[in-house]
Amino acid sequence: MIGRPNRLFVPSALLTLALSLIACNDTNNLTQPGIRALYTTPTGLVTANPPQVFVGAGDISSCSTNNDEKTAELLDSIPGTVYNIGDDAYNDGTASEFSNCYDPTWGRSKSRTHPVPGNHEYNSSGAAPYFAYFGAAAGTAGQGWYSFNLGAWHIIALNSNISTSAGSAQDTWLKADLAAHPNQCTLAYYHHPLYSSTGGTGTGGTTYSSVRQFVNDLYAAHADLILNGHRHFYERLAPMNPSGGYDSTNGVRELIAGTGGIGGGSETNLFPLHEAGNGSTFGVLKLWLYDDSYAWKFVPIAGQTYTDSGTTPCHSASSGTTSSGVSATNSTVSAAPTSFTAGAGSSTITVTAKDGSGNLISGASVTVTASGSGNTLTPASGTTNSSGVFTSTLTSTVAEVKTVSATINSTAITQTASVTVNPSSTVSASLSTVVASPASFTAGGSSTITVTVVDGSGNPLSGIAVTLSATGSGNTITQPAVTNSSGVTTGTFGSTGAGSHTVTAVAGGVTLTQQAVVSVTAGPPDATQSTVAASPTSITAGTGTSTITVTVKDAYGNPVSGSTVVLATSGTNYTLTQPTGPTGTNGAASGTVSSTDAQTLIVSATAAGTAITQTASVTVTPPGSGITHTLLTSGHDTTNTQKYTTASIAPAPNTLVTVAVLMHRGSSTPPTPTLSGGGMTSWTLVASVAYDGSTPTDLLTIYRAMSTAPGTGPITITSSATVSNCQWIVSQWSGVDVSGTNGSGAIVQTASASGAAVTTLTAALAAFANTNDVAYGAFGVASNTAVVAPGSGFTTIDQQPSGETTIGDLFAEWALDLPAVTATWPSKNAGAIGVEIKAGP
Repeated sequence: MIGRPNRLFVPSALLTLALSLIACNDTNNLTQPGIRALYTTPTGLVTANPPQVFVGAGDISSCSTNNDEKTAELLDSIPGTVYNIGDDAYNDGTASEFSNCYDPTWGRSKSRTHPVPGNHEYNSSGAAPYFAYFGAAAGTAGQGWYSFNLGAWHIIALNSNISTSAGSAQDTWLKADLAAHPNQCTLAYYHHPLYSSTGGTGTGGTTYSSVRQFVNDLYAAHADLILNGHRHFYERLAPMNPSGGYDSTNGVRELIAGTGGIGGGSETNLFPLHEAGNGSTFGVLKLWLYDDSYAWKFVPIAGQTYTDSGTTPCHSASSGTTSSGVSATNSTVSAAPTSFTAGAGSSTITVTAKDGSGNLISGASVTVTASGSGNTLTPASGTTNSSGVFTSTLTSTVAEVKTVSATINSTAITQTASVTVNPSSTVSASLSTVVASPASFTAGGSSTITVTVVDGSGNPLSGIAVTLSATGSGNTITQPAVTNSSGVTTGTFGSTGAGSHTVTAVAGGVTLTQQAVVSVTAGPPDATQSTVAASPTSITAGTGTSTITVTVKDAYGNPVSGSTVVLATSGTNYTLTQPTGPTGTNGAASGTVSSTDAQTLIVSATAAGTAITQTASVTVTPPGSGITHTLLTSGHDTTNTQKYTTASIAPAPNTLVTVAVLMHRGSSTPPTPTLSGGGMTSWTLVASVAYDGSTPTDLLTIYRAMSTAPGTGPITITSSATVSNCQWIVSQWSGVDVSGTNGSGAIVQTASASGAAVTTLTAALAAFANTNDVAYGAFGVASNTAVVAPGSGFTTIDQQPSGETTIGDLFAEWALDLPAVTATWPSKNAGAIGVEIKAGP
């Protein structure tokens, strides 16, 4: 035997030598002749139970070396259960490193691996990729500690990267687990060794004190063996107490196997209990776990020769024999495989009945149970066969870790079997859920969308990518992350668009059947988004009525229903009818306005107490004697020429016909054009204004004509020089003064204005002597698109942009008795002409 003497060894040099030879040979599962196979353990015990093989290492994979592939090849040839001792995927334990470096090598043995994390896994936040890669096999995500039984052995996996102090959650769990499993043989493994040798000079090695509480607990429970990594070498230490002193009676042996593939360690500063080691050989540490002892062998990779082997019996423990003859501690419960898929796989539970001397008991009554839910054990009870064995098949539809327990002749067996039931990888479209909270909100708000992804048995699926989509407009979606260990992930849905929105989730490429319906309601009335409109905009005093329609909207343009609208108006002798009820689903409510006085009424509104910015203008004309306007034609021509022709017109007798003309010339002011045709004998210039630059390049003119018997035809607009383009608006005015020559009696006064980079112009006329007279305005703006808006109280006649890149936008408007002829636009060079048109008697 290698190492110090142990009190449980048979005191025979011959037996010791024989056992050492057995343990140093890979074919040491020797049998004795008989009806069934019997195995001789290193202590000389004859047992029907073969040793469990437990093989692995730590500090394993990197995509920059192939040593992990060589150690993985060793695993390929060694059956049994695999452990790893942390630092599995260098350098940072990322999902990519697990997928690209670990999985192609040691990942080949993933289904039989029981891992623990190392410090490199925690280079990624919370070691999340490690827990995601190993799933349930790594224990609860964020904790990483768990235990299981392997044959007669109790195996404990611990996490040395999180709190290990006395009283911590992990320490509390460890004490309870050790108390609940008083097996004769106990093994623990975690990444950081309490004691180890190091490189460099000095004596005494190094101490990693944060794991001392682990060793305190394990030593107090008479554990037998601790496996560690972290140091990139192989080292065997003698049995010791937590203080690092040699203890041949209850000491725990520490084996370090940081040899999985990374390398780079050395052993020159030796720990006092150093027994063997090597810093230059890659390989795996293979253990044979017998019912009462263990053997080990360091197996090097191909091409390297260093090895180390030996055997040690487990610490003594009570036999647990009961009056029934069944030994609670010698009898065993095992499961194979130790994991399967919920609703699809199964595990065979094997219960072996033994007495206190290890003898098999046939015909014993056995009952097996499993923790958790959704389980079926077939059969759940029966008797042991001639080999002392009873078997049952465990199936389950619920994914979780199951603890399988047994009673034999009513005696509870100490050992239990741990079976991990994994969820199916297939997403159930019908059982997965999509829930919105809250299910309704005001436009501009948001709802949390919770997606729970499960398989066909209702088991949560972790690591599933989920994407959300929604119907309707104005939506903002924050996509969720992958599902957590509970199968849950959340995103957010926000919207400014009122209405019903259906949120759909796709999980792992599967569109989930359930959808979340979110109702988005409109917000309060918004002063600027809401509108006030009049139809018609001109009525006759005493007889006409205009309908005032108020459309109430929130800040996002959604119609607001159920809002109380109140109308108000300027002016005198008017009748204002309020809306009969609140706004409907379209956000609209209507009232009416009329007046016996000729004037312009400005109608305003409030909605739910909010004053709406927009107002409506209603022109009230005198009954029977008012001026009426008719647009005869309008247009534009982008040809560079001297002559332009309008569409044909047919003026009425004794009506005033006006033509607003806008011309542009690239280098100088266009000459004043002349007009002919249109069924008129002649055309007279009313007013003109030039604008746009120090040498104005745009000319705006207004012409008039009147005839008692006009003809028909187009109007010809002629310039004495070639101009770039021309726009025109031709209006007919009835009810005007017909005195004078060619409509001169209908023109009372004119005014003009121009400006550079202005947003408005006013052609200021003197106050009208007759309130029935009309203010007519023509505006030219240096823009090639329509940009002009009428002044307050004015009605648009027409707008004619140039239709090409050459600038020029012609606009005409009219109003009753408004001497200040004004209009607005974005900052542009512009010119304006105002004309008072006299009403007839």
